[in-house]
Amino acid sequence: MRFQTRPIAGIFFLLLLLMWTGQAVAQITVLVPSAPSLEKKASPQEVDMLMTLMKPFKNQAIAMDMPQMFASLRFENGAEQPERQDLLGDVEEIRYLGQKAWGANIALEKAGLYQFIMESRPWWNEAKNHYLQQVCKVVLPVLGQGEGWSVPAGLGFEIVPLTRPFGFYAPAIFSGRALLSGKPQVNIPVRMGRINIEKKSVPTPWHEELAARTNQAGEFSFVVSQPGWWYCEAIIPGDPLKGPDGEMKPMEFGSILWLYVDGQDNGRKK
Repeated sequence: MRFQTRPIAGIFFLLLLLMWTGQAVAQITVLVPSAPSLEKKASPQEVDMLMTLMKPFKNQAIAMDMPQMFASLRFENGAEQPERQDLLGDVEEIRYLGQKAWGANIALEKAGLYQFIMESRPWWNEAKNHYLQQVCKVVLPVLGQGEGWSVPAGLGFEIVPLTRPFGFYAPAIFSGRALLSGKPQVNIPVRMGRINIEKKSVPTPWHEELAARTNQAGEFSFVVSQPGWWYCEAIIPGDPLKGPDGEMKPMEFGSILWLYVDGQDNGRKK
């Protein structure tokens, strides 16, 4: 991953902020497993991973190029040096909601806390007249192993959760910290939204996702009010790229953490 540090990036970022506050429909890279946790003993455990591009509130898919990185980190009993496994070779093209997407069936031979990480290729957003690129992370506890969720995955730019990103009911408070090369990012935009599979309507476009800015420690908090898969994205400028017209265009670089929120009645005996 590359990050723009020259002064021109500041100009591009101001343009991005102006466009972002226009509340255009979000394009979000999805990285979600077939289950938010694996607790039933099996040999081996398996999980299907979906990788796609979506407009989450509209529950619409967008054709996506193959990711340029996909891997897992396995933490066991809180070990700070996780096992890393490159999984890009397991990725296969699939169809999701009528669009080109990617999937992988992954055998998890050992118990542990798995962090799955993925990096998209840059894509052109015609509506915003700029490029987007996103890195994603999702945490999967397997067979009761829950330690390691707060350890950075080494993505360079990432959201490190301060609230455990699994095993909680809606409504709940989710807090995180945005780090770039280990340093907190101050006053950058963060947004959080949900895949609206029911296609519920809202009174205004502002209700489609939550928005905040990080504090001096790079921290933020949201209340997640409904069950389902939620994304949390922090945004910084990336390296500008040459656009379709041959001119240099800004890049919006996002780091996304996916988490699942249960409904109050999920899993309860009747």
